[in-house]
Amino acid sequence: MLRSFLVALTLATASAAAASPATDEARRLLAQGQEAQAFERVEAAARRGDDDAVALLGWFYDTGRHVGQDYVRAAEYYRRVVRDNPSVQWRLGVMYDLGQGVPENPTEALRLFRQAAGNNDANAHVSLGVMYANGRGVSPDYVQAMRSYRRAAELGNGAGFLGVGLLYQHGLGVTASANEAAAWFLAAQALRDSRADEALAALSLPQQQMQAAVSRANQLLQSYRRRERVAASAR
Repeated sequence: MLRSFLVALTLATASAAAASPATDEARRLLAQGQEAQAFERVEAAARRGDDDAVALLGWFYDTGRHVGQDYVRAAEYYRRVVRDNPSVQWRLGVMYDLGQGVPENPTEALRLFRQAAGNNDANAHVSLGVMYANGRGVSPDYVQAMRSYRRAAELGNGAGFLGVGLLYQHGLGVTASANEAAAWFLAAQALRDSRADEALAALSLPQQQMQAAVSRANQLLQSYRRRERVAASAR
């Protein structure tokens, strides 16, 4: 269960790092629901050698928007621009970790996550936490997993808060503490990570302990300079 929950942290959608005029226009069209027109703009720009368009074209095939989902083609496009795009480095790392469109290769996934994390990609820090916590491509190292999740939290990633909470919940590298886990889950919830709801429900803390966790969660959000607050009535 812990493995599947942590792996789920990596499944957000990739986005391109540096927009070009063509992909700015494509994203505007996507927001308006004009997927066919957006795809045409991206495909034409990719043929002209626009790296951002190549990355976004990979996203179309990765997510199955407008075209049939095709991880193999997505990976081909991502590999063309992976060198200079942290978001693509991260997403391609996920594909290697899960064997989506490429042979499963945790070692290559770890390399790509480290590369993207070096460029301050928050999702990559979360994925590094997953790899260290589960011993994927590296020996299990809960201290390093905690460090990676906390760095993601510093970058405003709710999954980073969730990952720290999971380590406290299961006592991995730290003394198990349901109260501390709840506080980190509540902070993740405030940052709109939907998986925090399930994590909180699994703890089944009584109301008094939950109120203490609320106070602790707000301290965490303040210390990580997040504007969000947890409501006192949180359960």
